[in-house]
Amino acid sequence: MTCPCIVPKPNRCIVTDAAVFADVRNIRKEVDTSLADGEYTVQLTESGSVITAADEKGFFYAKQTLRQLNAVYGDKIPCMVIQDAPAFAHRGFMLDSVRHMQSIDEIKTLIDAAAVFKFNVFHWHLSDDQGFRFESETFPELIEQSSVRPSSDFGDVHDSNPYGGYYTKAQMREIVQYCHDRFITVIPEFDLPGHTSAVLHAKPELSCTGEAVKIKTCGGVFPDILCGGKDEVYDFLYALLDEVCDVFPDEYIHIGGDEAPKKHWQTCVHCQKKMKELHFTDEEQLQGYMTCRMAEHLGKKGRKVICWNETLASDVLPQDLIIQNWMDRKKQCTPFANKGGKVIYSDYYHYYTDYPYDMTPVKKTYSADPFAQDLFPAAYQNIVGVETPIWTEHVRDFSRLCYVTWPRFAAVSETGWTKKENKDYNDFKRRMIALLPLLSEIGIQAAPPEDWDPNPVKRLFGTATFFMHTVNKEMIVNFLKGNKD
Repeated sequence: MTCPCIVPKPNRCIVTDAAVFADVRNIRKEVDTSLADGEYTVQLTESGSVITAADEKGFFYAKQTLRQLNAVYGDKIPCMVIQDAPAFAHRGFMLDSVRHMQSIDEIKTLIDAAAVFKFNVFHWHLSDDQGFRFESETFPELIEQSSVRPSSDFGDVHDSNPYGGYYTKAQMREIVQYCHDRFITVIPEFDLPGHTSAVLHAKPELSCTGEAVKIKTCGGVFPDILCGGKDEVYDFLYALLDEVCDVFPDEYIHIGGDEAPKKHWQTCVHCQKKMKELHFTDEEQLQGYMTCRMAEHLGKKGRKVICWNETLASDVLPQDLIIQNWMDRKKQCTPFANKGGKVIYSDYYHYYTDYPYDMTPVKKTYSADPFAQDLFPAAYQNIVGVETPIWTEHVRDFSRLCYVTWPRFAAVSETGWTKKENKDYNDFKRRMIALLPLLSEIGIQAAPPEDWDPNPVKRLFGTATFFMHTVNKEMIVNFLKGNKD
């Protein structure tokens, strides 16, 4: 018998008798502390069934496996033995709640689905140029002035109505607990020094110029970033991150670091003075200095930082920094990992799910290899995991979000859990199709199988059409300026 319909695929599964159905009405649990983190075994026999794990996390993963088997086979689950453990420690999904928000119930539905597919990290993007979504009591002006943008202009879709809102501390703590109940840690993201137009709208004194900054209504890379030389910027960030830590108790805080043009820093009296004091020769080092200061502050609170890969442009970095690799144009992530640095694989071309299936088919997502060709075998352990983002500039409602993320999220979950030698796309597709009703039961209407892997002609036409409707002139100009600066 082929592998039963389980996603991610167990790393060892033997069907002992396909013609005999297992008794799963009364399952006995046994503790074996010698098993690794997340590891479990399931023995399903006609006379009874046993789950073995080291702790409740392992039992939880075994329960998800049984839930999938029950959804597909009902009371006719064949007898089998499963010995299973995750390939990577970090198996994450990222949700952008800035460009377009999701209700608490919708976020819970997404978490429910992620848990069934054994994700263990929820990366929550809560600040950007287009809004600020964290209820700050220390800086109430961030909610009063920065949580609502005057309109929305993403691509060729224009909405003249104000858009925004924020999550209360009670709601965010509710999500944290909901995740913890499912053995999912929560990593909040507060981007700095770039993607901070919304913050600077309420607090323009934190910019280099002190001039008024508008909340952005479209996507792009903008020159309005936090000043790297003003002491009050660091005081603000310390206070804000203290507040963040009070709401989000898990080990890691994501502080962005991507797409931060240094145009204003190059002419800023404060930035240039700070660079001279520190004997820096370029502005990237100043960003590295800011990253180090945030990491040091968070370290005193028992926290560590994650940053996007642009942070590697600086040679001034915290030792325990984790880099999230989304688009490594300068080819810095692999050398970083070869020297002992920790990296999360989130490749734009394979794992960004806001793009159409014409651009990123499920097979392409599934086939991504987190290990670069020039990565030393001894450094494989430094690729700590995989993470798939959903950005929401062009994802305005939950229905669209579900369509574009599933089953691509599931494809990433299998890479995160299943060893490379045990993976097979055609087999994944068979198993995933069988599990679509379970996703629907959870509340996720995934893309239908006929949309997963378009033919080459459709891919070309669909990709071109997508960019024709989503990229506007202002976005192109800002993107080019951002890369140049």
